[in-house]
Amino acid sequence: MPKHTAVRVVPYAQQRIFDVMMDIEKYPDVLRFIKSLKITDRTEDGLTARVAVGIGPLSFAYTCLITALPHSVIEVAAVKGPFKKLYAKWDFVPVSDTETEVTCFLDAEFQSRMMEMAGGQIFAHQFQSAVAVFERYLKRQDRKRRTKTE
Repeated sequence: MPKHTAVRVVPYAQQRIFDVMMDIEKYPDVLRFIKSLKITDRTEDGLTARVAVGIGPLSFAYTCLITALPHSVIEVAAVKGPFKKLYAKWDFVPVSDTETEVTCFLDAEFQSRMMEMAGGQIFAHQFQSAVAVFERYLKRQDRKRRTKTE
């Protein structure tokens, strides 16, 4: 799977989009391809999580280390699972008080050639679309809040 980079400007302040994307325990509710996620360890440097993924006929689980520089960067690295390598990084750069440019970078490769052929591009696409999915999630939350206050 080749390296992938995607850039998207979202209509949310840097802290808000960062916080929702760092709330990884909600990932199974937000990202359809994540079937389950369990945090297995927390340290001051980051956290370790076990993630189960299901995309069409492809399903697998992996353990990853997630680190963050508050409101600026989230990094993910696989430590166990079907990947030969998995490194992901999200950079959050404020464009204004109400907009943020989010850059998503993915460098991943499955150990199995068959898994790479079957799911490499699908996994990369799902990963790259995560920012748009989180943007829609925030819009739904905003609509729910407005409805409750009306």
